[in-house]
Amino acid sequence: MEEIKADISVEEEIISLLNSNDNQLDISSEFSKYHDYEIARILTELSTEKQKQLFTYLPEEKIIQIFEELPPETAYNVLKEYDNLFIKKIFNGMESDDLADVIGIIKDSEEQIMFLSFVNPKKRSVIKGLLNFEKNMVGSIMNNEYVFINKDFTVKKAIDKVVSLAPDIEFIHNIYIVDDDNHLIGAMSLKELISAGHDKNQLIEDLMATNLIYVNPSEEIENAIEIMKNYDFLLLPVVDKNQKMLGIISFDDILDALNESSDEDYSRLAALTEVDITENETVLMSLKKRIPWLAILLLINLITSSIIIGFESQLTLLPTLAIFLPLILSMAGNSGTQSLGVIIRFFATNQLDNKKAIIKHIINEFLTGLVNGIIIAVALFIMVIVFNLIKGEAFNLGLNFALTVAISINIALIVATMAGTLVPLLINALKIDPAIASGPFITTVNDILSLLIYFGIASLLIPVLA
Repeated sequence: MEEIKADISVEEEIISLLNSNDNQLDISSEFSKYHDYEIARILTELSTEKQKQLFTYLPEEKIIQIFEELPPETAYNVLKEYDNLFIKKIFNGMESDDLADVIGIIKDSEEQIMFLSFVNPKKRSVIKGLLNFEKNMVGSIMNNEYVFINKDFTVKKAIDKVVSLAPDIEFIHNIYIVDDDNHLIGAMSLKELISAGHDKNQLIEDLMATNLIYVNPSEEIENAIEIMKNYDFLLLPVVDKNQKMLGIISFDDILDALNESSDEDYSRLAALTEVDITENETVLMSLKKRIPWLAILLLINLITSSIIIGFESQLTLLPTLAIFLPLILSMAGNSGTQSLGVIIRFFATNQLDNKKAIIKHIINEFLTGLVNGIIIAVALFIMVIVFNLIKGEAFNLGLNFALTVAISINIALIVATMAGTLVPLLINALKIDPAIASGPFITTVNDILSLLIYFGIASLLIPVLA
């Protein structure tokens, strides 16, 4: 077979293989060298005809694994171009959690029912169960295929069972021990089972761990993320309220959920309705994501403009007042965004899970805002004094103006820091995602407060404005 140059990309190599005139056996052998992810990446760049040609070179199991690597929306868009027989093969071979993700993105109920009909009855029941859970719940990413044995098994019988189940189960790292009613009563690793192979008559009951850590399907995925991170778990069992084994969640599902959660938080922080950007992103698609928040922020910013109009006479009497206005607004916005970023991170890592931690964080942020405010205020006070002396302003007026700017930025930084902390806490207390307190939203709120502080203190301290 003609050697493919090493300096070309994987995508180009795959396309080159598809266009080659070598015999099918050689091409199939070459395709077996590529990872499922590598083929999945290029799949959408191929026409349906080329996709079908590609699939003729691949075994059915690898085709299924390629579809499991695709994002759910992409998998759906590709599959709907194929006949029902092909879809049935793919659906009945996919892991239940991956399949639920694909069917779950179908919004039309009739179409969803049609796609569900391609799944065998037993698996269909599982998929329906997964679809009933909210997207942020453990049950939505649960996999019902896992290795389980009985406590009365010997090591030999347990190994035989694992060997028989292994071809059809994605993860066999952990083995779960259940009773006759499917209650979870123990667990052990595959390594522990194999290590006990020297005494094949030993009972599993004598080897299994009973200090179990598990989650319920209705728990939030973030709780599962924290458990798996703290305990370095690859798999985590999911049980119902009676401790009956329902399934497992795996590290790769958790990673996907974590990435999705991060994307959602980022989109809210950036004031986007959604953050997903694709290569086919159009101007219209971008507008739909950005314009709703911009419209809301426009209305809120009208309040900012109204405040400035309300103090128009002061600005006329002392135009210098306007010079430091952008600086104060910008510094307050930056400080608020910093504290917002910190608290969103704390929420994501469950570090604010009790009243003591929340109070401690509020105090820390207040002190941070206070110290930052004092340092910036002192520096700005000196700068304004020098600025006024250069301009030839009367010292008394210059002193009052410097005090106005310094005190204003001090208070503004404290208020902005606390707003970036308290607003997300309030939103979280209302059982709403705190990430919705987006950066632009906090910045706009801080602009309004900073303007009121600045003009209010100016009216009190500068004689010409009193």
